[in-house]
Amino acid sequence: MTTLRQNRVCRSLFSQYDPHLLDIYKAEMAYGIERFFLLSYCLACCWPALSFGAKNNLRIVKQWSELEFRFPSDEAKQRALENRYYVPGSSVPIDVDVHHRSGGQMSRIFISNPRFDEGRPVTLGTVDEDGLISGYPDYSWHDNQGHNCNGMTSVFRVAIDRCSRLWVMDAGKIGENQVCPPQLLAFDLNSDRLIYRHVVNASNYIATSLFINPVVDVRGEDPNDCSDTFVYVADVSGFGMLIVDVINDRSWRATHNLMYAYPNRGTFTIDGETFDLMDGILGMALSPYSYGQDRFLYFHALASTVENVVRTSVLRNDSLISNSNVNRYAINAFPEERPNQSAAEAMDSNGILYFGLMEPPGIFCWNSATEYSPRNFHQISINKETLQFASGMKIVKNRKGEEELWIMTCSFQRVMTGSLSSDRVNFRIHAEKLPILLKKSACSMPPSENSIGYHAERISPDIPYYHFRYGAVSYL
Repeated sequence: MTTLRQNRVCRSLFSQYDPHLLDIYKAEMAYGIERFFLLSYCLACCWPALSFGAKNNLRIVKQWSELEFRFPSDEAKQRALENRYYVPGSSVPIDVDVHHRSGGQMSRIFISNPRFDEGRPVTLGTVDEDGLISGYPDYSWHDNQGHNCNGMTSVFRVAIDRCSRLWVMDAGKIGENQVCPPQLLAFDLNSDRLIYRHVVNASNYIATSLFINPVVDVRGEDPNDCSDTFVYVADVSGFGMLIVDVINDRSWRATHNLMYAYPNRGTFTIDGETFDLMDGILGMALSPYSYGQDRFLYFHALASTVENVVRTSVLRNDSLISNSNVNRYAINAFPEERPNQSAAEAMDSNGILYFGLMEPPGIFCWNSATEYSPRNFHQISINKETLQFASGMKIVKNRKGEEELWIMTCSFQRVMTGSLSSDRVNFRIHAEKLPILLKKSACSMPPSENSIGYHAERISPDIPYYHFRYGAVSYL
């Protein structure tokens, strides 16, 4: 429906009501009463058009039926095929991030390809113009399949910070086998050299642990100050979180009941296919940083419809070294829930959270200056075919200082049910500038009296830290 037709429909609707009654409504607007009625009438006739108009806001940058790789030589490719290091059609990209380079250099798109099983020759790579994946920083880091723990074993997600560092969380697992210790790596994107490696101590993970999602918290007096860096990593099947204090090269574990999967939310139905997955904490996003202020970490389990929030000062407290259990009152769940499950999420510099939903398959936004509630969730883009499972999501700042939303989607239900085939597109990278996505969006128009993190502030009191032991986790 065009804007002109929308206006005609609204005028036609209003013409059916007594003009005197409408004048009374207008008079009552000063008290905030008729604002609701008029908005309701307009939304009743115009909302479908507004909603479905968001369908094509995201551009598809790259898409694949199956991933293809660029090997350093024909011999290397043949060797990978013979050893089943490369099984065509078995790779499943999970995450995306982008490095916009200066000096006329082309931007680089990074994607991760975790080793759920054999056959993934590269677990982290860059995408060229032909859509081929090259191992990052080079193929030698990946040609090991767990036999060289100084390389990369299995990478689920990555994060690029404002200091041009690429943070890589290597889970160290191939399938269910912990073939190498988990490790956090950082590369200088200006030189592509390794500048930091933190091998996770055995006391900070358990047999079921799977570290999949790093979120980087950089603080400093100016943009060039990168010394104060912490990394928070989701342990999706160990139902916990790893906190890495980079400058002191140490880490500790945090556990809380809100990091667990919800059994009644462990069944997923996407595009008519159903599977069960009891994944815990997965989606994580940091609130914007203001110098000298604390930050909020928003997070949720995959098998959940609940969003949670914690002050990062709670996680950064090294008292967790002696006891990983977080005070039960320090992490809080928002009272209202999402309509269904969500995977990845990200927050921009204005405190707007972006996240995917399974049904309808699409991308939504929520402004943290409003209450966390479905009535404050607004559509960015909806598409039942192309936005089925948003597994990776990033806010990227380009060279003009504009923020962009980048998303990796995949047909994850076909991966889980074994129905993945190369006769249809299965994986896509989407992107768009935020000013375009948020044009006329309610997400960009929060109440003027509310600040960023309004609802998180209300449910997350700044309480003193203390230990609280509960459940079997305290004995791990």
